[in-house]
Amino acid sequence: MKDRQWLAAPAAFAAMLAALLATWAVMAPDALVRSFDNDGRSPFEVATLFVYAAIIPFVWWKNPFGGPVRRRRLLALAVSVVACMAIVKELDLHIALLRLVYPECVGADGSMAPGFFKPDGRPLTGTPFKMRVLTNAAVPLGMKACIVLYFSLFFGLFAALFAWFFPKWIKGVFALDAASWAWGCLGASGVVVQVADRLPSWLGHAHGLDKHAAGGVTAATSLCTALEEGSEMMLAAFALMTIWFGWRKLRGSDAA
Repeated sequence: MKDRQWLAAPAAFAAMLAALLATWAVMAPDALVRSFDNDGRSPFEVATLFVYAAIIPFVWWKNPFGGPVRRRRLLALAVSVVACMAIVKELDLHIALLRLVYPECVGADGSMAPGFFKPDGRPLTGTPFKMRVLTNAAVPLGMKACIVLYFSLFFGLFAALFAWFFPKWIKGVFALDAASWAWGCLGASGVVVQVADRLPSWLGHAHGLDKHAAGGVTAATSLCTALEEGSEMMLAAFALMTIWFGWRKLRGSDAA
């Protein structure tokens, strides 16, 4: 019988999404938001941190990468750095650090302080981790360097890993390789995170609404919260699954 381990990841992806939707269906919107998103202090967010933290020892214990020892260690180190940066992002430590070092640029709420403007004269709002902050001449060079370092260690390193393994991943998907399918579900979880994160703003812009004008939590916004926070945990879970399947495949190759 043909090995069907590749089905584990898509089945888990569907089950996790179904669980999130079921949770949203039975919980009151405001209660769901308190449970899933409370500035890093909700039960679900705390649990997510532990899942991300588990990636670091797991990738060294069950190293899924082949080749020379140095290559395997460097790739495990790269995965560990990305996991660390994911924890930093979950806890908003990157914003707290900028606020500590550049209090004149970052406000108490983590947004850009007053006094910085876009080319069209409008105030520069939102978190400092935006491209428009990097291109603003009034922002200190050191602060820009910190932002670039954050993007490089998190998104840049992740993108480099994905690009490095992309040809192998494509082949693995068509070969029904379990690790490749788990990695694909990790990417799909990331897409859900981004869509759920941006959807309220997209709908607000489409209908000419201010994002703070809704006047409370609605069923739609609580759904986006459940999908965003839930998919962030799914990212970490599928990273662990990818490592596990990759290690098992490597061990099987070594034994053969």
